[in-house]
Amino acid sequence: MSHLRSRTGLLVALLCVLIPVLPARAEMDLVVSDAWIREAPPGTTVLAGYLKITNRGVAHATVSGVSADDFSSVEIHRTVMENGVARMLSARQLEIPAGESFVLEPGGYHLMLFNPVRPLVAGDTVELLLQIRDGACLAVNAPVARMTVDQHP
Repeated sequence: MSHLRSRTGLLVALLCVLIPVLPARAEMDLVVSDAWIREAPPGTTVLAGYLKITNRGVAHATVSGVSADDFSSVEIHRTVMENGVARMLSARQLEIPAGESFVLEPGGYHLMLFNPVRPLVAGDTVELLLQIRDGACLAVNAPVARMTVDQHP
């Protein structure tokens, strides 16, 4: 399974290299804000990332994948409660209706970032590449922060 995740992440990264990368700017239909990655103890192989995506356009938008050079793979997950137990389920994509926002936050939808290629500590920055279904990629800088579940930068 991790081999499949690595191939998927590589494919997303390759597509983002071949397709023009668009910076996160206010004049674009999709605007990303509040991006951050939770610092984890040394040796941790999975980190969590959060952000807010606002669709300022008039058409529905879909984020179909995420990659980051600092990780072997990135997956979109959501937390659900079943019989009092929190479970994480993989989500294939994020749907953002026109004029609305989609928030990835602790306890809800979030990014799972697997196998960091370097130690990441508070103050570091990771570039995330969001693959948009229309073929574009959106580059987002996410700071690594030491935060609790109730806090974020």
